[in-house]
Amino acid sequence: MSFEALQAKVARAEDALEARERQVAADFRVFGGCWRETWSPPRVVIAGLAAGLLAGWAQPGRAIAGVQPARWLQLATSLAGLAGTLQAAFAASDAKDAAEDAGDAAAVASGQPPGKKVPADEAAAARAAAPTAPADAVATAPSGPAVPPSARRYVPDPSWDAPPRPAEAATEMSERR
Repeated sequence: MSFEALQAKVARAEDALEARERQVAADFRVFGGCWRETWSPPRVVIAGLAAGLLAGWAQPGRAIAGVQPARWLQLATSLAGLAGTLQAAFAASDAKDAAEDAGDAAAVASGQPPGKKVPADEAAAARAAAPTAPADAVATAPSGPAVPPSARRYVPDPSWDAPPRPAEAATEMSERR
């Protein structure tokens, strides 16, 4: 097979894969809608009663009777924290993707190719053209150089430059026990 024939075959395979991805995404959207519609309140109550009946019949508490109730509470709170962390990570990823898409859309709207960085003088002109904040919001704004949100993670926290205050140190010591 020639190189061009291989390239054409790869292009066809990529097109087929993209079409399949779109079909799967559409199927998942339909499935999600059907799933949400089928969970009506009576069905939720019936599912809860069935799950309670099965849990009572199986008596899983006997299998792990040596575990203290406080440990169950710790496990539940740590799992809730894990779920919250995962949700925050997914939300941050979605926000980052949306910001990149918005930046690309703004670049296309201004006639620049997507992904091109805006020069500093244009960014300064855009900030100068933006409406100003009310006087009370300016008074409560933190002092210091303005750092864009994407670069804040690289700016050191000034509270870590000084040793902890006595109350903070005492709290840290009491939490270690």
